[in-house]
Amino acid sequence: MASVIKINIKNFKSHKQYNLEISKDYQHVIIYGGNGVGKTNLIESLSFFSNSKGLRGDTLDKLLPEQETNIIDTNVQAKILSNSNQFNFSFKIIKDQESLKKTFFLEEKKISLPKIKEILSFIWLSPYMDKIMYEGQSIKRDFIDKLISQNEKNFNLSVSSYKKNIAERLQILKNTKDEKWLDIIEKRLAENIYEIFLMRRNYATKINKIISNKLKNFREINIKYNNDLFDDLNEKKIKIEIFFEKLKSNRELDEITKRTNFGINKDKIFFFDKIKNRNTDACSTGEQKSSLLTIILANCWKLKIEKKDFILLIDEATSHIDDQNFVRLVAEIEKFGTQIWYTGTSKNLFQAIENKGFFIHLE
Repeated sequence: MASVIKINIKNFKSHKQYNLEISKDYQHVIIYGGNGVGKTNLIESLSFFSNSKGLRGDTLDKLLPEQETNIIDTNVQAKILSNSNQFNFSFKIIKDQESLKKTFFLEEKKISLPKIKEILSFIWLSPYMDKIMYEGQSIKRDFIDKLISQNEKNFNLSVSSYKKNIAERLQILKNTKDEKWLDIIEKRLAENIYEIFLMRRNYATKINKIISNKLKNFREINIKYNNDLFDDLNEKKIKIEIFFEKLKSNRELDEITKRTNFGINKDKIFFFDKIKNRNTDACSTGEQKSSLLTIILANCWKLKIEKKDFILLIDEATSHIDDQNFVRLVAEIEKFGTQIWYTGTSKNLFQAIENKGFFIHLE
């Protein structure tokens, strides 16, 4: 069972100094207390080991406590068990005058975030994510992309290459307009687009299958992924050529608008509620929360099926599900065989796991 057994926090948001040790035998870790005591901040510190902006999407300056000194040392250390091995992860944020820098470490040696995610991931469900179910396409794509990056180590490489080629192409259009060099860059871009399209589509297909087979007692949701040029009848070589020609034909338009008008930023992602027969944008708040929960659980199942270690963080657990269905949720997530962290305002909210949880009271 993947689990955090020790955490030391220094100068992270509201936590000036916080140390905690947890027995590896506890699958459920519950942090409870009133509003503003730092419950979410605690699990947020763990989320940074899987995402550069954490569960709230905060920039580095938002992570630092308010202090008068110009130099701040923010340090989060986590001792984690994964696949019967013990890992000492940490990250540091140093503020020196106006410069901020975050660095990750494994056993005090520098390590990249993608390398950490090869060992394990932190998955989370938070009230901050509710808007995913009803806001625009950009936030939906970002959500799915973050989930894919936890499953596919090549995804971030493809996205990084795509962004680099996009920037270089726009610079050429602005300056030299060298057609031979544009052809080279656009062929690279076409390959990037194909790779990303394929990983997005395959992920949606697998998640839909898991929801149908594994989560029959939860909201029936289907991820619909649409791209007008991605024709299943065409082979890879033909698809890449179609993407290349589209980029080529858009040169004048892209030069005028100073942006790329075709690419992965134009994909359409919808979350379709099969019970209501409509997209979640048009569903009630409760239905949207249930839909989001289903997708997160399906992602956890995918990681388990692929034998990838993860730890689940659920912020304000009872805001996503009522007391009656919380028992059903606990029964489901216990199947993952991994540690789950919860936050809530009262210990009474977690009676379903009262006798098997590790409770932490923050004041």
